[in-house]
Amino acid sequence: MLGAALLIGHGLGFRWDPFGLAETRLKAAQGRAAAAADDAAARRLEIEGAIDLAGRIDRHHQRAAAVERATARSAAEARNAHDAATPLDPYRAARLTGHDRELCRLAPAVCTAAAPDPADRGDDAM
Repeated sequence: MLGAALLIGHGLGFRWDPFGLAETRLKAAQGRAAAAADDAAARRLEIEGAIDLAGRIDRHHQRAAAVERATARSAAEARNAHDAATPLDPYRAARLTGHDRELCRLAPAVCTAAAPDPADRGDDAM
């Protein structure tokens, strides 16, 4: 009789939870749902950051390749110029060195040591 009354009451929406277990389970489930939503948002941000980083790296490599091509072309033209074997005037060489130092002072990140050119013949015009 008591069991039937409990089943009927449960079917009609009456709940008997003297220890508040349902509320505890609800709060735990809500906490897990909030943590899952935060985790999903973090993953979305990670993916967006990875996509942005990949694009930046790609642009950097394209620029580096373009600079390398331009440098190789300029170096070849300088080696093949009609006055490539003519030494520079010492005053002009000092002036160019001074300009180079000033540029390096203004942009030190650009003034790193250049990689050795494998096509370099080793004969400097100076």
